[in-house]
Amino acid sequence: MTTQDRETKIVYTNGTGAGWFIALVLLIVLAVGGLYLYNSGALSGGNDVEVTIDVPDEIVPSAPSE
Repeated sequence: MTTQDRETKIVYTNGTGAGWFIALVLLIVLAVGGLYLYNSGALSGGNDVEVTIDVPDEIVPSAPSE
């Protein structure tokens, strides 16, 4: 059985910058969306919640006659 020589190979690649472009576009979209939500009042912190529950009157059956 023969022994294989293993060498470390370093591969250099030149990136195209597409990842940075996508990250920048996503950041701009998030900023515009946040400004839209802020200006539309969705993030105004309206903590006033009014809940009304209408419960019908309790119906008590009459006692059985003996």
